[in-house]
Amino acid sequence: MKKPNLFIVGSPKCGTTALSEYLREHPNIYMSEPKEPHYFAIDIPKYRTIKTEDEYYNIFDKSTDKHKIIGEASVFYMYSKVAINNIKRFNPDAKIIVMLRNPVQVAYSMHSQLLYTKDEDVSDFIKAWELIDKRKQGFNVPKFCRDRKVLYYDEIAKYSNQLSRLFNVFPNKQIKIIFFDDFIKDTCSVYKDVLRFLELEDDNRLSFSKINENKRHNLDFVSNFTQRPPQFIRSMVKPLKIIPGLKDSLLFIMEGIRSINSIKGARQPLSNDIKMEMIEVYRDDIIALSDITDRDLHHWLY
Repeated sequence: MKKPNLFIVGSPKCGTTALSEYLREHPNIYMSEPKEPHYFAIDIPKYRTIKTEDEYYNIFDKSTDKHKIIGEASVFYMYSKVAINNIKRFNPDAKIIVMLRNPVQVAYSMHSQLLYTKDEDVSDFIKAWELIDKRKQGFNVPKFCRDRKVLYYDEIAKYSNQLSRLFNVFPNKQIKIIFFDDFIKDTCSVYKDVLRFLELEDDNRLSFSKINENKRHNLDFVSNFTQRPPQFIRSMVKPLKIIPGLKDSLLFIMEGIRSINSIKGARQPLSNDIKMEMIEVYRDDIIALSDITDRDLHHWLY
């Protein structure tokens, strides 16, 4: 069995899906399917699509000798309090990629993503932001939310403590930090830099299509069915999954319905008032992150 030796550990809404898909197409890289097993984040249990060691190894079983890098990309590993230590015990020689973005943008984008997955049910971001303290106490948590920690918009993109924990576990030479701004501005250069970090030859890729754009549901009642199927539907489908090939067919059909019912497009920009309120919440963390990464991030404060 081959152990994965690359982990993209976060953060959410920072380009991890795009990067993992670009890397997937490199001839010497094998990326897991599903992309986000979250196997090592045992403190965020309902996001773990893979729960046993055998299941975990199985998602890499199609890798071959040509794949020098075998990886996965679970966006809550860095946010998790235990995942990084678990990865270290699993493979101390693993390479770690971190993607970071302006926390105000992350929080707003995360809210949109959680609305799409039905983990959030308050469509107005400002109201959701105002509910953070109550949700930390266990109140006003949406019925279908898998873990209320993902609703803590004031914490999910506080990176300084998360990065400090990572640097305390893995040596610097095994860690690559990518800023979302750089990734968007010059994707090709960042991609080539990642290949150098992974000690792989450049495959001369020049085309980088947009992946995982912001989206919302067209018809809410359809999304209720595709994102959170009723229990009686799940009970009917579960025994059918043992039929060879049927599970993949069912997933293909469900993904097709989701795609038809999705509308891509940017959200309305946040008002300056809420932006400034959020910046004050993140201010100390942004300053600390600048010191940790040796990167001037003061433009995030304005």
